[in-house]
Amino acid sequence: MSQLTFAPIPNDILRRTDLSHGAKLCCARLIQYANKDGQAFPKLKTLGEELGCSPRNVQRFIAELEDHKLLTIQQRGRGQSNIYHVDKSILIHSSKLTTTNLSTLNRTDSSTPDTTDPSTPYKGRKEHLKKEIEKITAGVVRNMRMPR
Repeated sequence: MSQLTFAPIPNDILRRTDLSHGAKLCCARLIQYANKDGQAFPKLKTLGEELGCSPRNVQRFIAELEDHKLLTIQQRGRGQSNIYHVDKSILIHSSKLTTTNLSTLNRTDSSTPDTTDPSTPYKGRKEHLKKEIEKITAGVVRNMRMPR
């Protein structure tokens, strides 16, 4: 299976109001780096470059994640990156993600078109969009006031 080209962020992390935006992004990046055992070991400098901030800010984000028990840190010594153990309850490993279950992750709306078949990527999409446009348009027309 090919490598993921995106970073899946669990909804449990996104919805948390006690985490800063930077900590959420850092968490997503560590999830993407994590192996099947939940271990990630990128350098602070690398994370900083990827997140668009300084290594010191990355340290703050990691400390915030550690304070909230979303990861633990194993220090390896000078010149080596730390090992970050991501809490397995939030870990999404790429080997578990397939075309089929990616399209159905957290799907709550049964009217969402099924696009899991790669040979028909837009199956049902036209009809779905047409219905959505009709709903929106109907609401606008109902709320419109006619000029006198």
